[in-house]
Amino acid sequence: MTPKTAAKSMRIIGWFSLLIAVVFAWGSVFDPGGLNDLFLQHAATGETGIAGVATQEAKLVMAVAGGVFGGMVGFYLFISAPGIEQQNPMIKRGTILAFLIWFLIDSSASIGTGNATNAALNIVVLAFYLWPILLVKNAA
Repeated sequence: MTPKTAAKSMRIIGWFSLLIAVVFAWGSVFDPGGLNDLFLQHAATGETGIAGVATQEAKLVMAVAGGVFGGMVGFYLFISAPGIEQQNPMIKRGTILAFLIWFLIDSSASIGTGNATNAALNIVVLAFYLWPILLVKNAA
């Protein structure tokens, strides 16, 4: 994959993910499409879905998590994609490391709380974000 194609793929993934981040963050306030409920039913072991986000603290954590995800997506969209297109090795390495750090922290905490399903889903998410970066062929 060329750097230009990889960056284009990253931008598509990024804009889609930014929408998901907003839906996730606002899911603690309202979930008209049921996407957050579906996610929570499959990622968590409790199977209560959005009904499990009943306390103000849980709603705040969900809102903050959506915001942090949105920030990570902003990095991916506005720093990583242009850096990959420009064949910047520091941006490539930094993006890979940032996603690996997220993966290790999120997955280990998920397993620690008895939600190994989320850790399994994280493998798919990690591959989704890193495939254009790992398949890019830089000019020699």
